[in-house]
Amino acid sequence: MAMWIPSFFRQENTAWLIATLVLVILNTLLTTQYFYKSGITSLPSPFVAATTWFGLSAIPALHACWQTQFVIMGVLLACLVLLKMDYQHEATEEVFLATLICCVVAVIPSIFFTGIMMLWSYLIAKRQMTWRVWAASLIAIAIRIVGMAVLHYMGWLQVIWMENIPHLSGLLWLLFGVVYLLSFLSIYIPLKRPSVGSGVFYLITIIILIFANLLWNGCILYNYPIKSIFL
Repeated sequence: MAMWIPSFFRQENTAWLIATLVLVILNTLLTTQYFYKSGITSLPSPFVAATTWFGLSAIPALHACWQTQFVIMGVLLACLVLLKMDYQHEATEEVFLATLICCVVAVIPSIFFTGIMMLWSYLIAKRQMTWRVWAASLIAIAIRIVGMAVLHYMGWLQVIWMENIPHLSGLLWLLFGVVYLLSFLSIYIPLKRPSVGSGVFYLITIIILIFANLLWNGCILYNYPIKSIFL
């Protein structure tokens, strides 16, 4: 929590900070649940929760970027839904729900298209892509498109229109992707391949995140215009 305190003092509009903080808490719980439901941990692990929370909180540049946390929340929810797939039945319900989640959390068009392509590629790799499953996914996409068309036509809920959502720079999206990937791998590798090397990798990751936090706060303290790099 100490990593968030300076951001609250510096930010004039704390609404985005609070929204991001709530999403970070949810994503911490969802990541812990994913590791448990996928069988990587036998119980919901405090190690997973603590590392995820630390990783998602370490970079002050991302503290107001609720869009990144919103997208990863959708990814985690979709992954939890897809874990229920098995070879006993066609995964039409699971794929419909996972596709709908991807459609809802897509805050920019590139995420929408990338998410759908990755979902279909995953289904093909798992040999779960049948005509019925594909149709279920297309129906979910159609619901999203028709729903947004109705909202645009009626002029309702303009705040959730994709074009009205505040956009982040590509560098911020890249930074978040690197941070989350590092955090995920620093959890996954020690749990799946416990060794001295895994411990060293975990320690290096934590040191990098701590150094990045101190560097950002130091640049802000000495009025170095580091924010302009990410805008």
